[in-house]
Amino acid sequence: MKSIESLRLFAAYSIRRRPRAASAVICSFCAAMALLALGLAPLAAEDLNISAAVSSQNIALNEQLTLTISASGSGSRLPGMQLPPLEDFDVYSSGTSQNVSFVNGKMSAVSENKYILVPKRTGRLTIPSFQIAYKGKTHTTSAISVEVRPSSAPDPEGSVENPVRESFWIEQKLDKAVCYTGEPVYYSFLFYSDRNLAQNPGLSLPAFNGFLKDDLPPPLRYNKVVDGRNYSVTEIKSVIFPITKGVFQFEPARLEIVESNFPGGQSDFFAGFFGGGRRKTLTSGPLRLEVKTLPQKGKPDNYRGAVGLFSAFAFTDKTSLLVGEAVNLTLKVEGEGNISSLAAPDFPELANFRHYDIISSQQISKDNYKMTGSKTFQLVLVPRVKGEQIIPPLEYPYFNPSAGKYETARTKEIKLNIGKAAPGAASSAPDVSLFKELGKDIRYIKASRTPGGGDFIAGHFALLSVLPAVFFFMLLGVKHRVAEKIIPASALARRTAASRARSAILSLPPDREPLCGGIENALLNFVRERTKSPRGSSIQALLSAAPKAVREEFSAFVRKCQSERFSPSGAGTDPGAMKEEALALLRKLKKHL
Repeated sequence: MKSIESLRLFAAYSIRRRPRAASAVICSFCAAMALLALGLAPLAAEDLNISAAVSSQNIALNEQLTLTISASGSGSRLPGMQLPPLEDFDVYSSGTSQNVSFVNGKMSAVSENKYILVPKRTGRLTIPSFQIAYKGKTHTTSAISVEVRPSSAPDPEGSVENPVRESFWIEQKLDKAVCYTGEPVYYSFLFYSDRNLAQNPGLSLPAFNGFLKDDLPPPLRYNKVVDGRNYSVTEIKSVIFPITKGVFQFEPARLEIVESNFPGGQSDFFAGFFGGGRRKTLTSGPLRLEVKTLPQKGKPDNYRGAVGLFSAFAFTDKTSLLVGEAVNLTLKVEGEGNISSLAAPDFPELANFRHYDIISSQQISKDNYKMTGSKTFQLVLVPRVKGEQIIPPLEYPYFNPSAGKYETARTKEIKLNIGKAAPGAASSAPDVSLFKELGKDIRYIKASRTPGGGDFIAGHFALLSVLPAVFFFMLLGVKHRVAEKIIPASALARRTAASRARSAILSLPPDREPLCGGIENALLNFVRERTKSPRGSSIQALLSAAPKAVREEFSAFVRKCQSERFSPSGAGTDPGAMKEEALALLRKLKKHL
């Protein structure tokens, strides 16, 4: 059975001997990049920055370098780029990453695409510039020159056990025989040859059922002396992650080759006239791996399944801010292991802050044929009170397979200086404008006119003569706030809470942040006034008299307002729908509180 590894192996083995095959690889790579460019959302040209860098500008012919293309700008998605043909290099993707941040209501992103380049010839090679054209503007990186010297001397070290004295043979191996679930295990397939092949080889590798698998490009090419013979070695590497415990037997790897009839192979002059050769199937030995389950002893309560070796760092995008102003708390976990499977940590309960959505992003690297990288978890916080606030050290527990025990990566504490909220800023504090909507329930009485209008006045003369005195005393009472002196302030506020909350909601602007913040303030103030509760009371205590369904609906709507206000998902807020939903919830609360 031929798998995708056969194409990769053949490309690695014969690309320097077959220029047409190299062109096919480059064309496929460029087509993939064009599809990537079409699939990503556009970005404002004026907010876009791109750059390109390489890991080294002086390498040997049998070495490799890493090309990193970075793009940054506003928005949650960045555009792709059309890569020019790299005729002097074999190109292999080495992973991508994208980090999204949310600062002061604006979203920005940084993406990185990494490629491993293997030179095809010596001399001064040029990596051309990369371009992104958008709305009439072209963003361009600088071209990069790389000096490629002749290959290093063959590696004379070592030999394999029970060497096979043939022109072609293969072997496969794992870097360990015993491991834990979730621990990275590195697999290698090696093809030894001292002559060329007549046509493409077909490779079949173990299926690795019950494991997660990721390739580690590109194939390694080097020379090695085995039992006195100099072989050209092509090595393909992968990493596997066991999911369950047990003892696993992996079938042998198989490689179907057509051995050239001429020792000189394709470079021989007569091989072009008398093609063909002897078909042969090469077989390696089987593999065995014992997978142990993670121990229960010493397992932390907040353990989330991370296996490997990690470190953690925490930081905020600002250290001084105002009450009601958002701050991003970021936890970055980096190291070696299955980066994609790292789960979000348990952030501490911060009573003086509101918590919002957690945004995660990751960056995976396959440099030096190791699965490494980092994953960041960003939590949006909004302070409730002023003064110095301390975010305690964050913890991220993991299992260290080398030490065979659980360990915890810890960060340093973070101090924040919180100032008093600016006047008019949307925050959790009551809005004083809610207390100014009085005297709007007065309705003027209009006498209905009938054909016999004079008879009506004559019949109701006594009543009509009293009305001026009634209006006079009503105006006098309003002027001197008699109702406020007779009725307690708390009772008056409770009676008028619904009408003031409704007026406040209807008068909010359509902009997302003041709209959602104002709705949340109006509902919270209404609940506090209806229940005559102090400002520091919890929402659960305020709504204890309401049915469970109403409490759950209130909590869900408040979370929605907070998400719309601070999270990236709030870009499509419908102001009218939000106000209608808030007014419907207000009527339910008024009925039960």
